[in-house]
Amino acid sequence: MRILLAAMLVALSLAAPAQAESMAAPPTGCGFQNLGTMPLTGATTAGTTLDGDRVYSVTSSASGPAMLAIRNASDATLIAEKPLPLALGSWAVTVAPDHSVYVGSYNATAGAMGRLFRYDPASDQVSELGIAVPGETFVWTVAASPDGTAVYGGTSPHGRLFRYDTASGRIDDLGSPVPGEQFVRDLAIGDDGTVYAGLGAQSMKVAVLKPDGTLIRVIEPPTDEQGYAYDLDIVGRHLLVRFATSTGTNPMGVYDLARKSWKDTVDDVDSLTVGGGRHGQAVYLVQGDELSKYDLKSGKIVKLGFTDLGGGAARPLGWVGTTLVGTSSTGRIWHYDRRTGKGTLFASTVTGQPVSVRSMGVGPDGRIYAGGFFTGGLAAYDPKTGESQFWPNVGQSEGIVTHKGKLYLGVYPGARIYEFDGTAPKELLNLATQEQDRPFAMVSAGDLLAFGTVPKVGTIGGALGLYDPATGKAVIKRDLIPGQSIIGLAYKDGVIYGTTSAFGGTSTPQGEAQAFAYDVATDKLIWQTTPVPGNLALGSITFDEDGKLWGLSPDSLYELDAATGATLRQVQHQTYPWDTVTQVLLDTNIELGRDGMLYGKVQGKAYKIDRATMKLTLIARPMSILLEGPDEHMYLSRFENFYTYRLCG
Repeated sequence: MRILLAAMLVALSLAAPAQAESMAAPPTGCGFQNLGTMPLTGATTAGTTLDGDRVYSVTSSASGPAMLAIRNASDATLIAEKPLPLALGSWAVTVAPDHSVYVGSYNATAGAMGRLFRYDPASDQVSELGIAVPGETFVWTVAASPDGTAVYGGTSPHGRLFRYDTASGRIDDLGSPVPGEQFVRDLAIGDDGTVYAGLGAQSMKVAVLKPDGTLIRVIEPPTDEQGYAYDLDIVGRHLLVRFATSTGTNPMGVYDLARKSWKDTVDDVDSLTVGGGRHGQAVYLVQGDELSKYDLKSGKIVKLGFTDLGGGAARPLGWVGTTLVGTSSTGRIWHYDRRTGKGTLFASTVTGQPVSVRSMGVGPDGRIYAGGFFTGGLAAYDPKTGESQFWPNVGQSEGIVTHKGKLYLGVYPGARIYEFDGTAPKELLNLATQEQDRPFAMVSAGDLLAFGTVPKVGTIGGALGLYDPATGKAVIKRDLIPGQSIIGLAYKDGVIYGTTSAFGGTSTPQGEAQAFAYDVATDKLIWQTTPVPGNLALGSITFDEDGKLWGLSPDSLYELDAATGATLRQVQHQTYPWDTVTQVLLDTNIELGRDGMLYGKVQGKAYKIDRATMKLTLIARPMSILLEGPDEHMYLSRFENFYTYRLCG
């Protein structure tokens, strides 16, 4: 599972209507059946750039290929869309001096990895240049040298810097500028070819390197927080660095390259790219969802009154005459005329792409609800009729659960908890200030809604949350299991049972993964154990009808005594590379079927599990999510695809 630790906010819109659609007929018969796709679509254009009168943006796709969209900067009309083979999307688009467009992609699928592409506007052709760095799944940033001889890129999960030689076509891995950092998040290239690399997810340092990758020095951030040096830009003698911190603040540092010191820090800068042209001392950026002008000389900020930036993350790109051209991560182009002070937002003209199913849950109305990845969105499928419904502007739901007749969503980022009534999501909680991000685990726990979270990038220590809908009161127990994230939950007779991942927002595991039992009434841990020694993440858990607690980790099936936490039985079902992984959160699902069998999803495969023998029988592969439906079916998904497995015999 790809863990993108980027803080892209997909805004929740209360005005967007649901869309009714139709799918395949309700499933009949026994066994495996393809139901088509969930109606989750959207246009997410994280990677985008401007060259003359053209805007280049990459639209992400659930199963690929991502599309390179070419639009007129003047009116946002679509010129063409070019597929990028083996790419699911991109945050990394840049233009070289010869007007070639370079794209760095992401794809965690085996054999795909993060790749480099080149679009030649003269021939109107896209060329795939190869895997950027073997083993790296994500190219976060690309930047061309001023002389056009090289294109540099930064990756994760091992924080590598690479150099593409435009003459020979050779890609060289230049190593990790600061070993131990997971991300080279952004790059800026000076006029003399000096490379500035923004790092994360812990130190937020900026590495200064020679063109051959030799480290010259490291610039320490002007803040002690953790996170990313998220965006870099060079304007005259100043290096601008926007930091994305674990506490949710986004300060922009202004670094004087001549004096080698920080000159200023600007609070709460939201734009993904600062800069926006080099007209005198002015830098255009987004602050508080409003376009603003920052004077490098005086340090003063002037709010420009333009806020219609298209939702999502706004990105100022550059100038066409006196017009500042920018984009939104929702696929829209906007203009701001600095002479008149007027702004214009254009409708999206890029083609919406299928969105991967990120989470599934059974709603109070008996429908299967599915949350979309990255672009977000929420879909519902009715097993009785085969009809579906789609709400396009709901954030990325990590967890979905029904509690006391209502549907609840756990949304990334900021570990936001929403109540959803079928028309508009209502925010109940936001744990961003407590450094929480991903509420994967959600369970109905008596009178309370319980949820477990993964912390923000650069931090450790997840939380167990307890919310009472009757009073609106919440209790958040940060670091209940010290240093670890809570990723699996079950509930029985006043006790919440949980499992953890030893990973949080860093690549360093905090011990071995734990299972625990928490008594709600006494506010105490009853027990805490290590069910599978050596495992760094345990995954989903469930009870059987005999009161035994079952768990499925990436490499083991285990049965626990709910009273003591003792491991009654354990079997290793396959191997897992625990010694090399840098991040494992929730990668399993386990459910008790109405036929008395267990059903599980792990390592991309769905299984029927015999409790007596603990034997796993393969149902289908590849699969990403498994859920017990309200009928005699298990519902499964892979990317945007939707399936069922009927429990018969």
